[in-house]
Amino acid sequence: MKRIGIMGGMGPLATIDLYAKIVELTDAKKDQDNIPIIIDNYPQIPDRTAYILHGGEDPFPFMKEAALRLKNAGCEAVCISCNTAHYFAPRLEEECGINILHIAKIATKAISTNFPNAKKIAVIATTGTTKAKIYEDELVTNGFECVQIPENLLSNIMDCIYKGAKANNLEAYISLFNETIELIEADTYIAACTEIPLFLPYADKKDKFVDATLELAKAAVKFGLQK
Repeated sequence: MKRIGIMGGMGPLATIDLYAKIVELTDAKKDQDNIPIIIDNYPQIPDRTAYILHGGEDPFPFMKEAALRLKNAGCEAVCISCNTAHYFAPRLEEECGINILHIAKIATKAISTNFPNAKKIAVIATTGTTKAKIYEDELVTNGFECVQIPENLLSNIMDCIYKGAKANNLEAYISLFNETIELIEADTYIAACTEIPLFLPYADKKDKFVDATLELAKAAVKFGLQK
């Protein structure tokens, strides 16, 4: 087996969700059949969206610190439990010499497999992920149309993420989440913030979603089980 690292804390619940999915997807008959995983839960990493949009504190030095801890602990691949943080993925790979399992690349491939007739894709994500085109570039390169979500609906999504999931107040934002998705016309939706999958059990359109965290977990299991 290969040891995998999770760069976590962005946020803690999203980190738990990714780790739980990796464990659930692993066909383990006993403890020893599970993949060795090291989680660096570092919630002090500054907000990625605030940096990308407003020039807030730079998260990269903190992420580099976490990446090097995981590398020095023997991790052969790293999963980042934050979609927006993938803005820094190329620089992390270059400066730290790590192998990142890239969530946007993995999720885009999953659309072709799970929704072969889909053309219009809506990326349900933070404003930072949206503005940085972390998913849009991948989708367009692979022949999809990326739906442009109006600012008022992006604001609703941000409230669901920050005031709902990140604030441990998920239940209060389930209605807003469903109302917002209903107003976004698409063939398929990507849960492209690692907090968004927390809403999917309550989503009216959950059958039209690709859970990017789940697809990342599948890729992690596949990589980890290699000999």
